[in-house]
Order: sequence, then structure tokens, then C-alpha cells
Amino acid sequence: MCLPPSLRATASPSPSPSASGKPPAGQAPGDRSNLPGYAALTSGIDAFAGTMNDSAQGVHLTKQRTPRFEGWNLAPLAGVPVVGLMFTNRFNTITDTWSDSARLLSDMLRRDAGKVTRSAANYRQAEHASGTK
Repeated sequence: MCLPPSLRATASPSPSPSASGKPPAGQAPGDRSNLPGYAALTSGIDAFAGTMNDSAQGVHLTKQRTPRFEGWNLAPLAGVPVVGLMFTNRFNTITDTWSDSARLLSDMLRRDAGKVTRSAANYRQAEHASGTK
């Protein structure tokens, strides 16, 4: 199993009677074990993974829309001295660096969003396997 021994359901649960007859906080009404269990809100985990995917898409779109000086858009700089052309080379170098960084960030966000989604699925499986729906 993927859960540590302290979170696994015991084979013979020992009831823990309380004075009020109500189960302790965080424990399901039908669950009679004395283990505190855990509350995993997998919908929140899935929402976070969705946000990571949306962020990856936003970074990718920003990368695609980053301006770069090419031959066709240098026309306004036709009367600019050579120093201005050096600026365009520096600008293009910065643009290329940003493009590479944005690609890496976008890929990392997508990859990690998949891992977060898988972790939510693992929590759901563990919860289902332990019988504490």
C-alpha cells in the first residue's frame, strides 16, 4: 500500500467509547477505529493541478507572443545608426533567453500538474481501499 503503517486501517478495530456517544472530530460515524485518519480534499488537489495547467498554458502563450525584431519589423529603424541595430541584437538575445526559460517553465508546470493529479488519484484509491468513503 502507499500509506504509512500509522494511517492504515487495522484488521480488528478497537472501539473508543466517548461520553457523548458521538465519534471524535474527523472520524466518520460508521468508523469505529481509534485511528485519527486523514482528510484529503482531492477536489482541491485537482483544482490546484488545473491551475498549474492553466499557468503552463499562459506561460506558453506569453512565450509565443514575445516580440522579436526580424527583417520586416526593422523598417521603422531604417534611419537609426548602428548603435540602434546593436540594441535590436541585444533585445533579440533577451527575447531568445525568455523564450527558452518560458518553454522550460511551461514544460515543468505541465509535468508537475500531472504528478499532482496522480497524487490526488492515489489519495482517492487509498481512501476507497480503506473503506472510509
